[in-house]
Amino acid sequence: MHRQTIGITAFDKHWFHIVNGWTQISPVLNDLGKVLAKFAPEIWLVVFVVLWFWPPRVQSQTRKAVVYAVVAGVLALVINVIIGHFYYRPRPFVYEPLLVHQLLQHKPDTSFPSDHAAGSFAFAVGLFYASKKREGIFGLIFAATIAVARVFVGLHWPTDVLAGATIGVISGLIVLALRRQLEWLVNLGYAIFRIRPERSRYRSRMRMD
Repeated sequence: MHRQTIGITAFDKHWFHIVNGWTQISPVLNDLGKVLAKFAPEIWLVVFVVLWFWPPRVQSQTRKAVVYAVVAGVLALVINVIIGHFYYRPRPFVYEPLLVHQLLQHKPDTSFPSDHAAGSFAFAVGLFYASKKREGIFGLIFAATIAVARVFVGLHWPTDVLAGATIGVISGLIVLALRRQLEWLVNLGYAIFRIRPERSRYRSRMRMD
């Protein structure tokens, strides 16, 4: 099947070279950018594990938010795969190999849309269901940082990450709108990891009194 090629806009070229040009500022900034661009999925995994197992291990909105965030991320990546099946855009290091400061190696597959941006923003929107909302706010900041890092290291054009962010936000909103239909998945997670109902926490307090 022949995929349609997406062109590179003047907007992309202008802002890509600005952000990618920051690689000339400091080796420390480069190392930070490489860590964020390469290990974002692993960092998100650590965040989810901490939020899921943080004591007390009782059922809560935050743990539900973790489930919604993961489902939203999966949905965003599925949408990306479908788009990538029909459309192709060369990555910056393929399109302009002599003008790009490439900090990470990557296969020359399609750069549109960005999987890292889509997944990260979907995760962040899902975390907004957490009780105090701070998880969602920090998630959005982290997602935006990852999106910039992907451009910074020379792997994506700016509109790749903007499109990915849009897909991620939409996926997150869809999942939150359909969260009642995901209650079975939340309960399954509770059962597997033996997360007890919150009321049992208060019963144990009453017994101690």
